[in-house]
Amino acid sequence: MDHEATCMTEIVELNTLDSSESWVHDVLEPDQFTGSKIPYGRRQLSRGTIVLLWALRLYVVFMVFIVGLAIWNTLHTAG
Repeated sequence: MDHEATCMTEIVELNTLDSSESWVHDVLEPDQFTGSKIPYGRRQLSRGTIVLLWALRLYVVFMVFIVGLAIWNTLHTAG
């Protein structure tokens, strides 16, 4: 049997599976079910951590500007 016929057979088999998809529960490990996971929520960060995260954000924006400026200068002075 050639590859195309094999693929078509697999597609037909997948389409004829039970619509409730109970086979998924047979395949997954118990800790992979979303119902078994504990929702942690958002972590409360200290003031110092929040300041640090904002400083990192500002640093990234600043560095993106610097890199963009360097690219701009390179493209316009090479002309």
